[in-house]
Amino acid sequence: MPGESAASTVEQGEIVGDGVTPSVRLWQAAEPYVYLCFLAFMAFQPALSPDGSWLPTLVLIAVFVPIYVAAVRWGGVDQRSKLYGACGAMAALAIIGVAFQLNVNATIFLIYAAASATRETTAGKAVVVVGLALAILAGLFFLSEWPLAFRWASFLPVVLLVPVIVVGQLLEAERQRHNTRLRLGEEEIKRLAAIAERERISRDLHDLLGHTLSTITLKSALAARLATADPERAGDEMRGVEEISRDTLDQVREAVRGYRASGLAEEVSGIRKALATADIAFHMDFEPVSLAPEQESALALALREATTNVLRHSDATEVRAALGDEGTDVVLTFADDGRGGGGEGNGLSGIRLRVQALGGSFSRTTADGTRLTVRLPKKIPQSSAESANRQ
Repeated sequence: MPGESAASTVEQGEIVGDGVTPSVRLWQAAEPYVYLCFLAFMAFQPALSPDGSWLPTLVLIAVFVPIYVAAVRWGGVDQRSKLYGACGAMAALAIIGVAFQLNVNATIFLIYAAASATRETTAGKAVVVVGLALAILAGLFFLSEWPLAFRWASFLPVVLLVPVIVVGQLLEAERQRHNTRLRLGEEEIKRLAAIAERERISRDLHDLLGHTLSTITLKSALAARLATADPERAGDEMRGVEEISRDTLDQVREAVRGYRASGLAEEVSGIRKALATADIAFHMDFEPVSLAPEQESALALALREATTNVLRHSDATEVRAALGDEGTDVVLTFADDGRGGGGEGNGLSGIRLRVQALGGSFSRTTADGTRLTVRLPKKIPQSSAESANRQ
């Protein structure tokens, strides 16, 4: 029946971009006008009437159609007052048609009015509309001078159809609102996923490039000092810079694709070389532990960021790292004998977020040098941590 177009509001809020296909959108636009075909029922009275007068029926239809078209156009949230006015006019036209014996089937206007008034509305308003429509019908039924058979034939279908149509529209509107909530929820999930991916790439590039560029800077400075005193060693250092640069390029590509998961053994090997270049002693005490791949990657990145900070800021001469089990946790510690102090930059903040996302904790003290502690819950054994001892 009229007005059963798709709901365009969510809890009385206007929907923008409902995502429907062009064919569905075309049907939604044409659907209210298709129901005008039911006006053909008004032809029964003049066709069966002894005098056969069509003029009153045609006048009623001619007045009704523009009002109904206006009601369809005024279906938006911002034009509800106009819509209710048009629905009231259709109800009045039904009263006039029956009261003045123009056409007993003018009661059909109440169906159009009720359907239009309850399009995109709430259950409370729908109950009011249905109540008013049925009250008007009851009054017309008992006050009408039409023969009883005419009255039952014209009023009973309306009495049955108005509640059914209104309830159907309420269910359809709720379904549309539910679908819209789901669609908006999916869009929000996609938006948050895009933000999370950008943040991941940003953190990965920061961790990766911060450490690598620090190592390249140290090796380049050392090569410059050795260029005249020990050209052969200077050449070795520059070849090391080239190797690091090529490896870093591959890692950047993998980080952007989201496939980077550096192992502890690989990371420890790189850290040892970087600290040796800066004449910083490195001591390890790694026990065999059980780690999931994402845990191992997080610990490797934590080691890399800690090493980068040592090379940049600490003025340390010695670094000690340890990895082992403590109860239900795997604990990584990284400590230097540098000057300590300083704030927590983007790199350490990124490590904290990674660790917390895995259900762990991250702490940092700077009283006597800098000491970082990472705790992660034990998971299924998938680790290369044991091979780090052999590096």
